[in-house]
Amino acid sequence: MRLLFTLFITISLAFISAGQTKIEGKITDKKNAPLLGANVFIKDSYDGTSSTEDGTFSFTTDEEGNATLIVSYIGYETIELEILLDGKTKFFPIIMEERTAELGTVVVSAGSFEVSDENKGVMLRPLDIVLSGADADIYTAIETLPGTQQIGETDGLFVRGGSASETKTIIDEMIVQSPFYTSVPDIPGRGRFSPFLFKGTVFSTGGYSAQYGQALSSVLVLKTQDLPERTQTAINLMALGVGGSHTQRWENSSLSFEGGYYNMEPYYKLQKQRVEWDKSPESFEGSLNFRQKVGTNGLLKAYTSFGYGDMSLFTPNLNNLSQKDYTRIKGGNLFINTNYRDYFENDWTIFAGYSFSIDYDKFTLTQNKATQDEIFYTGKLIISKRIAGSSFVTFGGEVLNILFKDSYNSLNSRLMETYYAGFAETDIFFTNDIAARVGIRSEYSKILNKYNFAPRVSLAYRLGTYDQLNFAYGQFYQTPEKDFLIYTNDFRYEKATHYIFNYQYLGTRRTFRLELYYKDYDNLVKGTVYTYPYLNVPVVPFSNDGKGYAKGIDVFWRDKETFKYTDYWISYTYIDTRREFKNYPSLAFPTFATPHTFSIVAKRWIQEITTSVGLIYTFATGRPYFNPNNPEFLGDRSKNYQNLSLNISYITNIFGNFSVIFFTVDNLIGYSNVYGYRFSDDGRIKMPVVPTAFRWAFLGVFISLGETASF
Repeated sequence: MRLLFTLFITISLAFISAGQTKIEGKITDKKNAPLLGANVFIKDSYDGTSSTEDGTFSFTTDEEGNATLIVSYIGYETIELEILLDGKTKFFPIIMEERTAELGTVVVSAGSFEVSDENKGVMLRPLDIVLSGADADIYTAIETLPGTQQIGETDGLFVRGGSASETKTIIDEMIVQSPFYTSVPDIPGRGRFSPFLFKGTVFSTGGYSAQYGQALSSVLVLKTQDLPERTQTAINLMALGVGGSHTQRWENSSLSFEGGYYNMEPYYKLQKQRVEWDKSPESFEGSLNFRQKVGTNGLLKAYTSFGYGDMSLFTPNLNNLSQKDYTRIKGGNLFINTNYRDYFENDWTIFAGYSFSIDYDKFTLTQNKATQDEIFYTGKLIISKRIAGSSFVTFGGEVLNILFKDSYNSLNSRLMETYYAGFAETDIFFTNDIAARVGIRSEYSKILNKYNFAPRVSLAYRLGTYDQLNFAYGQFYQTPEKDFLIYTNDFRYEKATHYIFNYQYLGTRRTFRLELYYKDYDNLVKGTVYTYPYLNVPVVPFSNDGKGYAKGIDVFWRDKETFKYTDYWISYTYIDTRREFKNYPSLAFPTFATPHTFSIVAKRWIQEITTSVGLIYTFATGRPYFNPNNPEFLGDRSKNYQNLSLNISYITNIFGNFSVIFFTVDNLIGYSNVYGYRFSDDGRIKMPVVPTAFRWAFLGVFISLGETASF
């Protein structure tokens, strides 16, 4: 829940500032449509703000005399106004013009949703993520985009027929080993990171850059914020816990910290649970974030987060209904990410980063004890050089090392993997209408003692000012999961080959995307390992004989223009996939995929009552589940999934402080969703896998310190 609290603290924009001159205005385009999120600030100061959904802005400054007001917005010409700061309220109507240069160059984007890349169209901002699901989680918001699957009983991103292990999360160019909190059986963990930590998000459903590897299906690339605009402070108090944050901004550096203690027990007493909790989830968490500008263009970033959690519960023992299984998990996580980026003369760019993490968990499983420890570090170097016009070449390398230490009662295992990779890639713009990205990646796994070479190619052809065609081809490799390597390392790399074709229209306030894809799997690892959920089928020997495919179509539409103060998007995914891997005895539609998935997200800003209202509806056809009584392997399907959630944010003043009252409810209509079924070993007893609560709601009041709301 920490992310939920932190997100809406951040929404409140808890700036500590005092001013003598009040600056107000409204920002629109040439069609008189309001622009949301335009930056407005006093040059050479920290005073400024962003425009709201109706295009209005307001802030105060203690600067005096002649000054320059700067207004900037992605895709529009920057405006500079000479103003006089004399202690009187100023109002400025701003009309912005589009940059024709940005509309005249093709971009390479097959397979990728650029969430905040200026050249490829803004898809989702942090506020979009907050309002794209009742739990305000990055991964929940990504699941409203096409290509993803709705999986309610386990964490991870499941993309285009791929398992969760085939998608990697990358923060500032480096893989994150554990992006989710530790979960218990059939109850997914949330993502560890707040959306407001990041300035940009690239969600690639396939055909991604040669800079990234070890992911057969997808990568989620997150780029953290640079220097914050100003000093800010916030605190939140609620029944679920207490937390606070502070950012201190100096001229060329900043330091942010936040922390909190949260306990779900009070909420679970109010909200009936389908889970028999012995100890409700309890956690202590914190983070530090340092930024330092170096020279003219250099920026050093250092981020650290840490946390500790404890929870336990009882679950039915399907082999003996008179007994219950007991599970308790106590564990923690430490994550460190440091990097430096600089731009030099002659168009050279360098990036160097180092990341380190420790994840440790202690399990009590009825009468058994188990531990899982992971120590992971990675380093990466990227160098880019512009060669002509918009064309450039990028090359670099990375090294990863991970140590797994597991125990189960008196049994112990230790596994270490060291992985090296090098890559080279060039973006070539033949004309403003034709571009190509050509790259190659080579990897070496010490534990497998094998190399691979992976070519990647993407092409783009611009049809008009706003629309273009894209094609991508690539080979992608991944080492087998730890659960298999513990038994033997006599494996080869798993392999997936991607073919992607899409058409996209990227207008100023409307986006349309249609994408066809085919993915061929080869050398998938097979074998019986006894991890949850275990499919009770005959033992399968270890090999690389697995195979599979995934093919389908993704459709995406976003519209900010048709309805005033309203932003909505619609996504649809169709997939046909089969695979034979793990202990699957034959080629089958996997349990984590479904043929049809549909989502619609709608948000409206109501200026008269300073309130934002959001609705999210999701539909997915039933997924396969294992029924030992059915001779057809994975021949049963669960019922269709539906969910409608509502969130409301009311902005107001409480005791003179800028405040947000937030309310959200999940499963508003009350659908009886079932994710699948679990069976006893003899197949006589079955139990549905359902959400932990039939419906849940949350009400929070978040107050910033020292800032007064004005509307």
